[in-house]
Amino acid sequence: MTLADKIVVLRAGVVEQVGAPLDLYDDPNNTFVAGFIGSPRMNFLKAQVSAVTLGSITVAVANQPDAKLTLPATSPAVKVGDDVSIGVRPEHFKAAGEGDADLVVAIDVAEHLGNTSYLYVHVSADERIIIEWAQARSATNREKLTVGLSAASSFLFDSAGARIR
Repeated sequence: MTLADKIVVLRAGVVEQVGAPLDLYDDPNNTFVAGFIGSPRMNFLKAQVSAVTLGSITVAVANQPDAKLTLPATSPAVKVGDDVSIGVRPEHFKAAGEGDADLVVAIDVAEHLGNTSYLYVHVSADERIIIEWAQARSATNREKLTVGLSAASSFLFDSAGARIR
């Protein structure tokens, strides 16, 4: 990302997206590009559509029905009950109560790197994500943690991996 003015992201010989590195980072077209650009990669939370209105979609995080986000969508191609994914970069998690929804996770491993830490956590038995957390110096394995999700820094993808805008 630091050496190029423009990146072409290919998958199996097919162009997925073309653009400036930070444009692809900030505005990926699909889960492949979102997961490919950035380190650590973007997290994907399983969710289900709970409401569709003119200009927005409300989704509930799987296995955490109280964690609901309403995201803007100008042309929603989903309906209530559809499975979707919420994309969240590791650095975009907030302290509990500071986002639009709270998510309860269990810490598997805390990797302390000095000024920041990466928490490898599980949301459910089969769903693991990475959270960049500056306040994690005292985080321990198996500890429960509540983190905030913000609609403004989350992305929505349909079941095929295409971005819902």
